[in-house]
Amino acid sequence: MKKTAKIWIASLFTVSSLVGATSTYGHDQAFAAGAEQDVIVVYKNEDGKEAVLDQSVDVQHEFETVPAVSATVTQADLNSLVQNPDIAYIERNVPFQLTDDDVTPLGNVSPVNKNEQAQWNYQAEQPDLEWAKGYNGSGIKVAVIDSGIAPHPELTIAGGVSTVDYTTSYTDDNGHGTHVAGIIAAHNNDGEVTGMAPGVQLYAVKAMGSNGQGNLQDVLEGVDWAIQNHMDVINLSLGTSYDSQLLHNMLDQAYQAGIVVVASAGNSGAGTDTVNYPAQYSSVIAVAAVDKDLKRGSFSSTGPKVELAAPGVSIVSTYLNNGFAIASGTSQAAPHVAAMAAILKQENPSLSASSIRSKLQDYAVDLGTSGRDVEYGYGFVTFKPKADTTAPGEVSGLQASQIGTDSMTLTWQNPTDTDLAGVHVYNDHDPAKQTVQTNVYTAQGLVPDTSYTFTVKTFDQTGNESVGKTVTAKTNAVQPTSGSDSDSSTPSSDNQPSPSFTPTPSNTPAPTVTPTPVITPVPVVTPTPVVAVPVVTTPPPVGGGALLPAFGGGGGGGGGGGAPAAPRPTVTPSPVAQTPAAAPTPAQKAQQQLNTAKSSGKASDYIKASFSGRGLNNASFSKQLADLKQSLGIQDVPARTSLPSTVPVRISLQVVTKSSQYKYLDPSTINTDNITVLDGNGNIAGNVQIAMKFNRIFITPTTGGFNSGQTYTVVLEKGIKGQSSANSDQSTALSNPLVLQFTTR
Repeated sequence: MKKTAKIWIASLFTVSSLVGATSTYGHDQAFAAGAEQDVIVVYKNEDGKEAVLDQSVDVQHEFETVPAVSATVTQADLNSLVQNPDIAYIERNVPFQLTDDDVTPLGNVSPVNKNEQAQWNYQAEQPDLEWAKGYNGSGIKVAVIDSGIAPHPELTIAGGVSTVDYTTSYTDDNGHGTHVAGIIAAHNNDGEVTGMAPGVQLYAVKAMGSNGQGNLQDVLEGVDWAIQNHMDVINLSLGTSYDSQLLHNMLDQAYQAGIVVVASAGNSGAGTDTVNYPAQYSSVIAVAAVDKDLKRGSFSSTGPKVELAAPGVSIVSTYLNNGFAIASGTSQAAPHVAAMAAILKQENPSLSASSIRSKLQDYAVDLGTSGRDVEYGYGFVTFKPKADTTAPGEVSGLQASQIGTDSMTLTWQNPTDTDLAGVHVYNDHDPAKQTVQTNVYTAQGLVPDTSYTFTVKTFDQTGNESVGKTVTAKTNAVQPTSGSDSDSSTPSSDNQPSPSFTPTPSNTPAPTVTPTPVITPVPVVTPTPVVAVPVVTTPPPVGGGALLPAFGGGGGGGGGGGAPAAPRPTVTPSPVAQTPAAAPTPAQKAQQQLNTAKSSGKASDYIKASFSGRGLNNASFSKQLADLKQSLGIQDVPARTSLPSTVPVRISLQVVTKSSQYKYLDPSTINTDNITVLDGNGNIAGNVQIAMKFNRIFITPTTGGFNSGQTYTVVLEKGIKGQSSANSDQSTALSNPLVLQFTTR
């Protein structure tokens, strides 16, 4: 029985009140009391979205193509969201893994052979038959959602994205994604390996880690990116045993948008249904693995959702460090099908994803049990012409005529099969068959007054023969006549003209027109400019919230009345020659900033001093800086990496300090004097706003979002206060300043 990623909450709520209770976890998957969990929340409307943003410890990603947010929540947050009628359902961030069975690195020179087109998988699929017609996948965008793709002389990477938390680079640090990518798109004629569709535009979507593990959130982000960037084909050589309604919906959306989605069936071996997700979904082509003898790999999953089979045992492809590797698994089978889909898409650019899928099935050679089966699906995909095992249609209108004492003539109508080569005529009195290319045959030398059964079987150019049609007729008896040596009064069939036969013309195929490939240029992402925020007056808190404007200075003014004073005469002083002061050195600037920090005792000034001192090789300054950090008691909060540049950063002091004294915050202490946000150069960030909602501090980007690929520093001073309950009249100030860094994608 398959698992599901919907959440069941161990709480006092009744089952009927749970959102998505029709598909639930058992109690072993329930949230531990007080624990934080990563979840994906699907909302129904903007109120639901706002509830997720407000009632979560942190938000990792806001999806573009589906109404969902991935977030970190506490038990209390979760209980509240489950009861919210504006929330559709919540899913756990379940694990995923790559689906290769075995990998053997070969180094940077393959010892298997140096003739790339001699590899067994290439010979089995034979993409060169399509290449010869001008179709190698050129202009088709293929996203490999995997562990990334490493630079390699055999690969050209058009672009990509990383959705994992620990890096913004889509470079492969596992090897799996690079191996999969080579099967699809390794260059032709480079001497080691060749991809099945070397002309495609290859995109690396890094959703899996260096250990081959991943999670639902990162895979969803990868699919979301592929839809937003208009990929033509998605390859998913990964899987999980958990069903996800959101992943199912998102892949359906990709399919409806014209994207062909291909996934590995899994490496769970034979069974009633061992195919993993997402290959189980109806919008996904599930691919099983076969060896060079076209036998199912022992590891390959089986089940009714298996659709096609492809090479997946001992496949040589690209690997890390400019090298190559031999690998086996349904991970290796899926990209063979993805490459074929790309070629067919180039050849038929107007076809929908479902039509491309049907064409792939047409190319399948039936294996195993006749018809679709649980091991091979519709069969093994190859561009080779299928072996013709189907006989032509039968003849029609078979009859015997012009019957004499020793002969008779058979006539019939031939079928219209274009590969018809002729017919074989069998006589039940003679084991020898007669080959006829027309639609008439005269049997001679027959015995008078004898019944004969003739069978007429059609055959094609490859020798396939039909079952045949039969006709039975009797020759005439010899009639004795007086005074005459003549034979039967029935005229001899030899004296009758044979009917004419016009061969059925073969269908001449229409000439193939090679479309000009349309190459979509890789979009250039322009960094978001820093938005200068005008100075505004901070309104008093309303409704329990404290919203701060973007950082800026203030101005002042005075007033007065009465008649204006007479203008004073302008006195121009005599110029005094002055020697301009020498500009301070970087070391002097850093020391000045450090002295300011010592004087103010503010953590923000300390951070500015540390920025000023970057690059200085000054032992005295470094020691002063370290001593000041210790004396101020500054506490570093674990950094957050690879955050979306458009999503607010939320800080819960209760979570950060692990103290219930900060469950509720004093809004009057959430101000620019107590909270500072610095950009990657140590300057006050001008494109952020700070607000407090409920019990969280929101660092929100202004129009355009945070700058992409930059590290920001948030400093929370000791002046911020909190309390343990909403009605408490006692507040507690932070005992230590807190410093949090976050990095945007």
